[in-house]
Amino acid sequence: MSQESEEKKLPASEKKLRDARRKGQVSNSRDLVSGFSIFAALAFLYIAGSGIMDRIKQFAELVASAQSAPFAQTASAMIHQAMITLLYIVVPLAGVVIVVTILVSTIATRGPVFSFEPLKPQFEHVNPAKGLKRIASLRNVVEFAKSLMKTILLATVFVAIMAAWLQPLFEVPACGQSCLEPTLLAILTPLGAAAALAFIIVGLIDVPIQRGLFLRDMRMTKTEYKREHKDLEGDPLIRQELQRQRRDVTSRPYKLGLANAVLVVAGRDHLVGLRYVRGETPVPVVVGKGEGAAVASLRSQARELDLAIVEDAALAEALFERTAPGAYVEADYFPAIVAHLVKNGLV
Repeated sequence: MSQESEEKKLPASEKKLRDARRKGQVSNSRDLVSGFSIFAALAFLYIAGSGIMDRIKQFAELVASAQSAPFAQTASAMIHQAMITLLYIVVPLAGVVIVVTILVSTIATRGPVFSFEPLKPQFEHVNPAKGLKRIASLRNVVEFAKSLMKTILLATVFVAIMAAWLQPLFEVPACGQSCLEPTLLAILTPLGAAAALAFIIVGLIDVPIQRGLFLRDMRMTKTEYKREHKDLEGDPLIRQELQRQRRDVTSRPYKLGLANAVLVVAGRDHLVGLRYVRGETPVPVVVGKGEGAAVASLRSQARELDLAIVEDAALAEALFERTAPGAYVEADYFPAIVAHLVKNGLV
């Protein structure tokens, strides 16, 4: 059975998720990013609105004052002033939106993602069979549900706001020019905020949904899992041989007794003899130990054998309690033992 015909039942491995991230494939909610971007743009316009309006009024006054002058003389100046006014509005607005978009996208994707892979042409996207399959996919159903939710939210808010401001709108012509700007601002501000809020609400709901859909798309077949496991761990025959060699080393018996030790770790109530010879013992091994009244005689024996004796009561007690004669010491004690071995010139 080919891999394409296999059902993807196994969850994606960490390696597959890392590889997908390097290719720019991550779960991301565009609605959440859009919502915060709209909100940031509206906030900027609200804060800088008076300055923007002043610039526009200045430009309008400049155009009005130049009406009596010949067009050939004022055209270049008007175009130059129009560009300055446009840049004054667009550049900071675009900067705010870009910064917020990058920040929210980075948070939503759990870190920055840099990849040109999504920009490459994907010829499988023009495959009619796969295209029909994508149309009927669960992801498109979710996108349709989100669009429907956003439409309902925005339509509800629009109807509510227009119902509240319908009468003031009818009264604007009678009020005059002075009423037009505040009335439009009072209507458009909640509409924009509602649009941003609708995108943010849908986006917050969409984040776990997109994560679930992404992990669903990243699932693996058994063949894919076995191939990846083989690539990571190596050939099974080589792995078995290495395991056999490790078993041979760890099962090798060591002669016990202080006569076979190279280092003695002692305290007032405990004493442990350790053997570590490079090329013979992969890690330090306990070859003898004692406690209580036996400590004094073992000390004397160690001196007669001219063994290095280090005073470390805590380490001696821990090794005595946790390690049997003939057994390797635990990795937690390696740093302390290595320090004593180095200090006494034994490695």
